[in-house]
Amino acid sequence: MTNRILGLDGIRAYAVITVVILHLQLVIHWYYESSPLYSLVWHGVEIFFVLSGFLITHLLVKERSQFGNINLKKFWVRRALRIFPLFYLFIFSVILIGFFYNTNTSLKQTLISAIYGFNFVSRSEYNIMLGHTWSLAVEEHFYLIWPPILILMLKKNVSLQKILVILVLSFVALELINNHLMYETEIGSEYFVERWTTSASVYLLAGCIGGILIHAEIWKNTFGTLKLNFLLTTLFLFGFFVDFWFFGHPIIVRDFRIIGIISGILWVVANQKSLLVKIMEWAPIRYIGQVSYGIYIWQGFYLATGPSRAKGQEWPLSDPLLSVIFLVITVPISYHLYEKIFLNMKKKFQRVPMVNESE
Repeated sequence: MTNRILGLDGIRAYAVITVVILHLQLVIHWYYESSPLYSLVWHGVEIFFVLSGFLITHLLVKERSQFGNINLKKFWVRRALRIFPLFYLFIFSVILIGFFYNTNTSLKQTLISAIYGFNFVSRSEYNIMLGHTWSLAVEEHFYLIWPPILILMLKKNVSLQKILVILVLSFVALELINNHLMYETEIGSEYFVERWTTSASVYLLAGCIGGILIHAEIWKNTFGTLKLNFLLTTLFLFGFFVDFWFFGHPIIVRDFRIIGIISGILWVVANQKSLLVKIMEWAPIRYIGQVSYGIYIWQGFYLATGPSRAKGQEWPLSDPLLSVIFLVITVPISYHLYEKIFLNMKKKFQRVPMVNESE
């Protein structure tokens, strides 16, 4: 396996483009919900979650195999340098723009977002300008919880196969809890329970399973190339497009979809020389993937353009075309003149060569 897994930026590009389309969908809400295309643009954040769990786990296991240990402090510093600078620039921008336009954003909401707690806010506290920061909160909680647990298990010489079993059992247990909270209680009427860390972390857990799987002997020995590709392709098509044909219990539907997403990622890992991966490595697609974090952050600043806007809200602007233009201008400036400063600083804390420049 090369240091950089080809095609992952292409996956990021697809995910972030669907997020932008979905948020522009506020303007044309009636169209997407009456079209099969709605399913294709609904799952961008889910893809980011699964990919994040996969990459972080893969890198940590790889670090352990090369150095005999995992430096947790350096991991957290790398994550902080990647996430914090742009996130807090966004928070500062929200506060600043509030002096000139009505953003309908309270100081309390901003503070909750700034401490990575927006996934737990009540529906009454929700704000469309800060809404997308719920996923960043889930990610940060994951970075704090999963690496220490993985390090502990590896120190105790727990095999990768046993870690896989633990992850699968944890996934099932969390989904049983989520089913109870979301569908057997009234909590969902007051909170976005599906955004709580307990709920959204199942996507990350699926990624962790994939990240362990590619290092475990089962990945190497169980299937031949043709059988593996057939299995992953079938699971991807079955899972990712489950919304088109299956109308069962929502938890079951999303679990099928999660299986589809991780299967698609594993297919890319297993087929590095395929035509599809070469297409995903096309420079414009790869660039969108590299700047996808900036696109995700800034689209929240510019794209709240639809009926969810509060009465009298002046920013984000209500013109979707102008909002997209601002987004396209801001992202590359932010990436090259600001984010890259901190990305370069990450190299001082790197032990394993980076899988991908945007990590």
